[in-house]
Amino acid sequence: MPQRISTALGFSLSMAKIFKRCPMKLANILLAVAIILAPAGWYLAYFLFFSINSYPTREEFVSQQEKLTALTIDFNSLQQQITAQGQRAADAQTTTYSDNTEETNGLVDIYTQVVNIANRREVNAGLTNSSSSYLVGVFGPPRQDLTQDCQAMTNPILKDLVVTRDVGPIRVTMLEPAIISLQQIFKNVQVFEPELYDRISTAGSLCVRLIRGSETSISTHAYGLSVDLNIDGQLDNLGDGKTQLGLTILAEFFKREGWYWGAGFSREDSMHFQVSREKIETWRRLGQIPSGN
Repeated sequence: MPQRISTALGFSLSMAKIFKRCPMKLANILLAVAIILAPAGWYLAYFLFFSINSYPTREEFVSQQEKLTALTIDFNSLQQQITAQGQRAADAQTTTYSDNTEETNGLVDIYTQVVNIANRREVNAGLTNSSSSYLVGVFGPPRQDLTQDCQAMTNPILKDLVVTRDVGPIRVTMLEPAIISLQQIFKNVQVFEPELYDRISTAGSLCVRLIRGSETSISTHAYGLSVDLNIDGQLDNLGDGKTQLGLTILAEFFKREGWYWGAGFSREDSMHFQVSREKIETWRRLGQIPSGN
């Protein structure tokens, strides 16, 4: 009969060990139930296993009492371990939060890192540069007396389409269809790259002038169809084949919307984004932009 009591106590001790492997919340619940039921289990075992004619000897009773005391001590130890584990979990959670903050700051800082432009001449695959000759052929010159300095738009076809508007992180002056397209681009950037969105700056949009260093070629800026961008106001070095990492990310959003990236020019200009020939032709078909021809 004492063997049965030993078996019952052994089962209780085994359950105590199982508690140690349980999740903290479950272990707390099981521990509370076990502590409450332990005395009841002991007395129930006593009445079930001992008949009137069968009583344990004093030595057996003392032995079983010692085992019950050990079981109680084991439960107390388990409770202390669970409390300690809870404190360690809270400390770990605090440390994890701090680490995540540092990782986030590192990710934000990397946007201004200067990198080589991979496959630079292929970044605009599927799109065509809206060159000076193409724009003059479609719209005529933006004004007759062009110089190297910015002047007002006088082209009768385009001048009424010129508007100034906020397009998210920046304010630009461009043709209205280009502004609408730019607004959509920045909405997408805000959703998928919010940290980058907050750091976008502009170095200019509409500027009716000739291309720097040329006496005949007209800049797409003169037509209100291009914008220069940078990250945190840091200007890119023209023609070195490198750019800010943030601009390479932005280029993907512009390409999906049909804009041509200046990184693909023979003389790299990665801050420059302009509406592609394909996009302009779509606007013409839809009647969103007039043409001289």
